[in-house]
Amino acid sequence: VLTVYKTSRYDPLYTNSRSAMSTFTDRYRCPQTWDPSLGAAKPEGTASIVDLQIELTAAIPQRRESGDFRCQMDTVGILVCYNGNWVKKDNIESYEGGEAKGIIVSRNVTFSELVERIYKIMDAEPTKYSVTLKYSVPVSASVSKQIRVEDNDDVQYFLKYNTDVMASKVTPLVASLKNIEGHGIEGCNGIVSVESSNAPATFVVERRNVAISHNETENGGNGFNWSDWVEEVHFESGENIVADFNQPSNEEEPYSAPILHPHEDSSAEPSTVQCRQVQSEPPRQSSSSEMHTIRVDSKHGESVEYIGYGGGLSCINWEANLKVGRVYPNKIALLKTISLAAIRGHFRFRTVQSGKRRFCVRCWQVPCPWKLRAYKVGLHEFKVVKYDPLHECDLRFVSSHHPQATAELVSDCVKWRFQDSRSIYTAADIKTDVKKKFGVSISYSTAWRSRELAFKTMRGSAEESYSLLPSYCYELERTNPGTLTYIETDAADHFLYFFMSIGACIRGFKSSMRPVIAVDATHLKCKYKGVLFVATAFDGNRNIYPVAFGIGDLETDAAWEWFLRKLHCAIGDCSNLVVISDRNVSIQHGLRRVFPGASHGICFYHLKGNMKASFHLKQRDPILGYFIRAAKSYRLAEFNRHFSMINNERVRNYLLRAGVQKWSRAHCDGRRYNVMTTNIVESINSVLRFARMLPVLHLIDEITNLLLTWFSQRRDLAMKCHSTLCPDLGEQKLRKRLDAASRMNVVKINDVEYNVLDGDLNGLVHLANRSCTCRKFDLEQLPCKHAIAVCRHLNLNPYSFASSYYTRATWAAAYAESIYPVPPKGTWVIPEHLNNVKILPPVCKVMPGRRKMQRVPSKGEDSRQKKCSRCGVKGHYRNTCKQSVPLKN
Repeated sequence: VLTVYKTSRYDPLYTNSRSAMSTFTDRYRCPQTWDPSLGAAKPEGTASIVDLQIELTAAIPQRRESGDFRCQMDTVGILVCYNGNWVKKDNIESYEGGEAKGIIVSRNVTFSELVERIYKIMDAEPTKYSVTLKYSVPVSASVSKQIRVEDNDDVQYFLKYNTDVMASKVTPLVASLKNIEGHGIEGCNGIVSVESSNAPATFVVERRNVAISHNETENGGNGFNWSDWVEEVHFESGENIVADFNQPSNEEEPYSAPILHPHEDSSAEPSTVQCRQVQSEPPRQSSSSEMHTIRVDSKHGESVEYIGYGGGLSCINWEANLKVGRVYPNKIALLKTISLAAIRGHFRFRTVQSGKRRFCVRCWQVPCPWKLRAYKVGLHEFKVVKYDPLHECDLRFVSSHHPQATAELVSDCVKWRFQDSRSIYTAADIKTDVKKKFGVSISYSTAWRSRELAFKTMRGSAEESYSLLPSYCYELERTNPGTLTYIETDAADHFLYFFMSIGACIRGFKSSMRPVIAVDATHLKCKYKGVLFVATAFDGNRNIYPVAFGIGDLETDAAWEWFLRKLHCAIGDCSNLVVISDRNVSIQHGLRRVFPGASHGICFYHLKGNMKASFHLKQRDPILGYFIRAAKSYRLAEFNRHFSMINNERVRNYLLRAGVQKWSRAHCDGRRYNVMTTNIVESINSVLRFARMLPVLHLIDEITNLLLTWFSQRRDLAMKCHSTLCPDLGEQKLRKRLDAASRMNVVKINDVEYNVLDGDLNGLVHLANRSCTCRKFDLEQLPCKHAIAVCRHLNLNPYSFASSYYTRATWAAAYAESIYPVPPKGTWVIPEHLNNVKILPPVCKVMPGRRKMQRVPSKGEDSRQKKCSRCGVKGHYRNTCKQSVPLKN
């Protein structure tokens, strides 16, 4: 038997035969040829990978030198005892019971080889159990110490201890098995007894299938569900599947040469030559993820070693899903599983055959025996019929860019990120996570396409969203009685307008809300763009109370008039109705046609921005301060005083042309209830800033779910409230005014009128009309400080003079009804006439470039730059400051 060992790339070749001429070609893509005239191996430059070829042609003297090839293998005998128990008596531990088995191993046996042999003797599977080796050493005559065997050094010391130190007495080595999860297995303890033997021997190991995985999947051996498997691919949850690569080790593992694999006919008889590659000592691992070496003989007879990591190398765990007999729902699921295994295993594969009934892939490096073959067994299912998990790839040709890391595969791994519409997960985040979790670099375009595919998978397409809109509205009206939905299309069935008002919101507004509505529109960021119309009110606790929503193409006269007409159908004619908006001319035209009896108010904040931009006013210009104070004034005299201080004639004329009765509280001909801005609508737009990127159907669903949550939360708050008025508005204002009212003097005029002296403009209170000359009592319908002073003077209850809109009972009644979500699409029961209705996406011109995600600032809007009060640097605030500030003396 000729045994050949190669120890270096360019060292001369020596054998144990007196008549041998060798031509040695290793797998470093740099072949060497033995030259008898030179007496050394001669490198020949770059060539294709070939296998080891040895021919016996000439007589070469046998030589043995340190570091060269060795012709003999010293062996030792080991007696393996197992299924016993440790017994401790008088500080001396002994092993009793169990069974015994004798084996012979090389004197240079590694820890991984020894563990693999013990697994075989004990008939245990490395995929399920981890082994622990111990032996007992007498420290003194009455005390013994147990020593663990965990690496190659421990094995060599154990052999040295038995053959040299304790040559006349056998020291047992104890092995115990535990499952991977750490639960002890009964009857898995054992002792290994070592006996010395100097007889040379050569061992031939039969070829067998190698189990690469050390973690069985939950789906079992034959069933497989790709959707369930993708759930385990989550970047965040992948840590419980893929082991940590950064585990500390005693030493670094040097680069080792690839395993030699000869090119010979598959039907040839096994060769008598054994080629064993010397492996470096593996890193030290924990018992739950022990690295072991599995020796495998190919059908050509050479003995090779495959290194497997129990829970260490992540590719092994992923290839556990590739098993002979496993059935996949379709070819795509099988291909994705193979791709995931290839990415995690850092190898590539190519498709050999892909047809309707069969699918075959193999490793892209030709000498590597890894391959998989599957056949169609059902209507769509594919079953793995052949699988060779052994890898012999050259690691020097592993690239950071993996061709199997396609956008489709990455999208399946990241789609769970888009379950929440508020999550921000960019293409750059995908690139970072793929690099971190898979060790693969993908391009930005691949990350972007994977994000779009994942978004489409979770949210559907924009076109499908418009086609399902009639069915969704039907289910929304069915689950929420009284809900109004309208859809407007053109002659070609292209989408134009949409309106929605939930029945609970309509009834709550009519019964419990102040007659003040703020309307505004915001732009959508979805594929077909458009605008979202919003109409909201204020409840008695200063909370936003949405009334209606609409979708249109642009803020045109026709769009606003259509939305306001549908709003009028929902709320009807309201007395003393006040509608507040910005200075959009289309809103004013629509209000004159639809709500002729309503008062129109302008948001003074928008008016201030327009004025600032039109006249180039500075941020702290006194004119802006006088304007704000004049707009918020209740008394006419107070308004005139502040307005007269605006010394710019052009600004004064601009404000007068805008209509003083629209932006001034003192001139308003209706009760604005202190609602001076459209900030409530801006707040709605801010809450829906992420939902506005979704297709139309999902946007409406997000709005419905938002209203559902608000109604539920505020209903609970109202039930827990014990005050007479709402705590955040009516109760809070009366308590603030009580302090000033306690210092005022009240002079009675008659039974219903009282003059209250406050030291300034005083106040004439009329209790029967619930009015005061300060006009706060009139406009807010809450007792002002003068009215509270009168109530204190007459021992009256001030709560009785507050409007019912501010009471806790009205607040609770506004949210008494529940809003129900639309059931899943699969449970819809739609009439036939609605199923035949098809709505096409709107006709719009898509502009080049990316869509803007940030809101465009309004004209004249303040652009304040952040400045930290801690370090003085601009760009951030104190609470997010990360600058190091030196300590002051």
